[in-house]
Amino acid sequence: MAPHPVPRPGASVPEWPADLLPAPFAEGGRPALLDVLRPLVEAPQEGRDLVVLLDGVGADLLAEHRALTPTLRRLAAQTDRIRTVAPATTASAMVSLHTGLPPLQHGVLGYLTHDPASGRAVNQISGDRGVDPRQWMPEPTLVESGVRRAVQVAPAKHAGSHLSGVAYRGWEFLGHGRGDRIEAVRTALHRAGPDGLVHLHVDDVDHAGHHHGVDSEAWRTALADVDALVGSLLRRVPRGTRVHITADHGMVDTAAELTVDLADHPALQVLLADVTGEARALSLHAIPGQDAAAELAERMRALLGERALVLDRPQLLAAGVYGPAGSPVPPRVEGRLPDVLALARGRWGVDDFSRRPETASRLVGVHGSLTPAESWVPLLRVTT
Repeated sequence: MAPHPVPRPGASVPEWPADLLPAPFAEGGRPALLDVLRPLVEAPQEGRDLVVLLDGVGADLLAEHRALTPTLRRLAAQTDRIRTVAPATTASAMVSLHTGLPPLQHGVLGYLTHDPASGRAVNQISGDRGVDPRQWMPEPTLVESGVRRAVQVAPAKHAGSHLSGVAYRGWEFLGHGRGDRIEAVRTALHRAGPDGLVHLHVDDVDHAGHHHGVDSEAWRTALADVDALVGSLLRRVPRGTRVHITADHGMVDTAAELTVDLADHPALQVLLADVTGEARALSLHAIPGQDAAAELAERMRALLGERALVLDRPQLLAAGVYGPAGSPVPPRVEGRLPDVLALARGRWGVDDFSRRPETASRLVGVHGSLTPAESWVPLLRVTT
């Protein structure tokens, strides 16, 4: 298959594999996920808006399982297919959705993002005791800069989380427990008022995919249940509510035999200061030294071959992975950038399990790379 063309300002970007989509910001591109929330805040119409984010429900997965989703299937003609950001992961996508900014500008560069101040990986969902979310991501959120009353509906455990402090500044929080999401949304819509904005994060499918894989009965059950939830919401929210349904990323299944563990490669370990990102978009940070980063990139290319696209820092910036090529990198973000980024192909994964909790090696469904299955997400708009 013919490779995709990519921009080459200031760096020699390797030939782009045909099985990976072009980088989200290549050749002036802009992932449409960045502009889902912006018009609802900056140019709102009269009336209520409800944004529902179906975590992990990629557009390709949804299209392949229409038989399980009668509600979403009925609304297929009102559904578009849009790009998410890279890496295709919840933390980066959610912050881009809520700020309208590329990851290169907001600085959330994956599930785990390197903190140059401490030299450690910071979990972008739960955070770190020494990291202030407002200082970590000081750019204003869309709601924070606007005047519209907005209510976030999410599991009660998310109250005060690092991700909430980064992405949802300006939103009021309403937690829900098991089985009461619809009533929580109805309460939020009432609280926000007749011209209010409500956001619901539904993570059932993502959890099932990580633990059981997208080719599992547990995943299919979760998808069917989420479709039923959407159907109930459309019936029970106030008439005239504009409902916008999208997702943050898709997912692919991997396996132990398809995962390269960098812990098994001592020659790489001596070059590594930190390993962040995720198994489908692994970020490597080299030890100090003029040639360490270049040697690390060379060794990774030799190790992975066609199993991943390996980019060094100048290449990933020139390709438009995290933001438009040539755009300035904020000083607070520069130290978070990886020296080497490995974007997995096919069903491969790459990680360093010596730096991860034991549960990480047991994940089946994974995401983060630029395959269509991970990068395309649905966007459905309907008025009740």
